[in-house]
Amino acid sequence: MNVQTASGARAFAPYSLENLISGAARLRPEAIAFADRTTICPYGLIAGQVAALARLLTDLGLKPGDRLVLAGGAEVSLIIALAAMLRGGFEPALASLDLGTEDLANYARALGAVALVGPTSYGDFKLAETYFAAAAAAPSIRLLATLGPGEIDGAADLGATAVLRYAAANPGDGLERGKPVPPPARIFTFDRRRGRPVAHEQTTLMAAGLDLVARAEIGRATPIISTVPPTSFAGLVAGPFAALLSGVTLHLHGPFAAEDFLKVRAHAAGAHLVIPAALAAEFAGASLLDGLASAVLVSRSPTAAEFAPPALSAPCPLIDLYALGETAAVAERRRGEAATPPATEAHFVGFDDARVLTIERADDHFRGAAVTSDRA
Repeated sequence: MNVQTASGARAFAPYSLENLISGAARLRPEAIAFADRTTICPYGLIAGQVAALARLLTDLGLKPGDRLVLAGGAEVSLIIALAAMLRGGFEPALASLDLGTEDLANYARALGAVALVGPTSYGDFKLAETYFAAAAAAPSIRLLATLGPGEIDGAADLGATAVLRYAAANPGDGLERGKPVPPPARIFTFDRRRGRPVAHEQTTLMAAGLDLVARAEIGRATPIISTVPPTSFAGLVAGPFAALLSGVTLHLHGPFAAEDFLKVRAHAAGAHLVIPAALAAEFAGASLLDGLASAVLVSRSPTAAEFAPPALSAPCPLIDLYALGETAAVAERRRGEAATPPATEAHFVGFDDARVLTIERADDHFRGAAVTSDRA
């Protein structure tokens, strides 16, 4: 086997979020890819919506290389929009819905983003006022669009119904035959502590996803339930990337509602559950970790030295996913109740006949194919 490091991780180069979806759609179009409280989407439907939305964004005047701020929560519509932006050659910049107007506007200005896209509402949160105020404060934004439910006056409608209507009127896959395929676009996330964007190569997110799949032992028969929105490095890795790389269904749940969560939990018995580490003891006390394939506990810190997850007795395997700012998400399987510090031993994954170094630690510095350099 060859050993490839972060500077030479060519093993992942042919792969992207969008082509993982399109590849799965060709092989198993009826298999369920993603679900949330209102939506259940097989791969075939997802691939069609991604292709149509990419064409629609182009028809709205966007050009390859344009940067778009994409706000969202733990919902399928966010992943569809993300994949469509990547397919169109745009660079999406993910934003959590709890970002205030000032942070959202600063994010857009720092990137020179030309569009702001997000849901009209998320649970009880109504978002129109935030979007319009942020767009007004970011002169580069020339398109405001929403993903539903419903519409907002003055914003383009990119909701599921509008995209299906557009696809019916504009059939095709939008691919120009014989045209060279551009390299996979980057994905940006927002570093709250530093108040700035961080750019991720999709190969980096792929490597981190494979590392988590290996550490949590995620297999085809075990779905993932994630309460963590895929708007951060860790949320992307533990959500769409881990699910697509392992071929399992991803159930997104947000905003958290106990009754809805229990329905998902019952439907996806034996799943891998992704939750904030701060909620782990409460979930264990309510017997919500019983019968799971694993619980992936997401904790955040700017430095490795500041991670100190509490000991926890649980009836399922526990995986600590250490989110180091917006540069890495290190998965470590607990051996008993106590947490294992991040990357005390180097992590490797096997992929396409290569043994890839995903992450290793030197003091408080991390490097490897699964680590992003903190530059916009």
